Amino acid sequence: METQADNGVPSVLLPRVDGTTWVLPLNCLAEVVAVPEVSSQTLVWRGAAIPVLGAAQSARVYAVLQGQDVRYWALPLGPLPLVYRRLTADQLTDALTEDAVPVALIDERRCQVPDLLAAESDLPREG
Repeated sequence: METQADNGVPSVLLPRVDGTTWVLPLNCLAEVVAVPEVSSQTLVWRGAAIPVLGAAQSARVYAVLQGQDVRYWALPLGPLPLVYRRLTADQLTDALTEDAVPVALIDERRCQVPDLLAAESDLPREG
């Protein structure tokens, strides 16, 4: 009988506007949306204004992610396509980014495994 560890975790590779790629469990992704324009700090999604991580005036495609401290938030995406893969333990490396973010090597693509709670703490706050 195969376990989830054997099969890997269903994941999505999200190309960010800054050129990095995040790999996240697929269940973190609520939706991918294309928008004609967005304010610098919020995106209107399904009638609600949700915070955007990082300013990206040129981005027209966003990943809407489920949060913990914030119900939903948006990540501006770059031009590379989203890729769905199973993340397995052997794809994780011992390497870290300069910000101490773990790295996975998937299809010869260096992907960051971000701390989503830390990312949420960088979101713009209302008020």
